[in-house]
Amino acid sequence: KYCKEVDFELYNKKYFAIGFEKKSGGFELRNKYFKGSSSPKDLTIIDQHPDSKSIAIFEGFFSFLSYQTLHQNNAPILPARQTGFLILNSLSFMEKSRNLMEKNQKIYLYVDRDEAGIKHTKEAMKRDIKYVDRSHLYKNDKDLNDYLVRKSLIQKQVHKIKIHF
Repeated sequence: KYCKEVDFELYNKKYFAIGFEKKSGGFELRNKYFKGSSSPKDLTIIDQHPDSKSIAIFEGFFSFLSYQTLHQNNAPILPARQTGFLILNSLSFMEKSRNLMEKNQKIYLYVDRDEAGIKHTKEAMKRDIKYVDRSHLYKNDKDLNDYLVRKSLIQKQVHKIKIHF
């Protein structure tokens, strides 16, 4: 639903990757060997309607896809599905997209739990009470995707143990 297979050439070699489309065209690209993007670097907006009252902000598209997976599986870690989604595709777009974010009554931040992500989250929350930090939901992980991967591994291990008994 959100990704495409993208064929591209780099240094005269042909590659393919998962492509996540950006607002101004182009894609964020990922495969086993490559993490990059085509120009222009930009953010992605999904399901943002003019009458939206809330928006969920993600640093990268794998965290957004993990959020979608968790909601599909009715994971208790997440609140009700948000109205709109903004994927920054780079933390450098956080400040640049501030006006877009602040049009909403609530801004739910699912930003990475690294030094830069924590810093940006704290700054946003000091600026306006509309911002809500959701990173506590995956407090033992770097981001929502790492949380989902770890949770999946634990479930597989539990399943193996049940089969043994």
